Amino acid sequence: MGRIVFIGDEYLAMAFKIIGIETYAAYDVIEAEKLVNKTVERDDVDILMLPEDLYISLSNRYVHFKREGVNKPILMVVPPLSGLSGKRVEDLYNLISQAVGIRLQFRRE
Repeated sequence: MGRIVFIGDEYLAMAFKIIGIETYAAYDVIEAEKLVNKTVERDDVDILMLPEDLYISLSNRYVHFKREGVNKPILMVVPPLSGLSGKRVEDLYNLISQAVGIRLQFRRE
């Protein structure tokens, strides 16, 4: 079994480290981008965990969370301490719509 890696703020990193997950605290988006790129290149990492706010910042910088033709690491977006915005759900909706070739109806309830 591969590793789980969390990259994010120091408070969440500390919490995940306590339960045995490999963690890296990133103090700005540039540092986080470097850490994500290093982690994605590793063959021993199965799951990459990012807080949603960091995921949004990195998505806006066009960071590629996967290598071409490689199915891991799986990206897991966790809620930040400030709460969810729903960006990851929107991204997944767009990917599914693109995969099936039609625009799906998306409702929030």
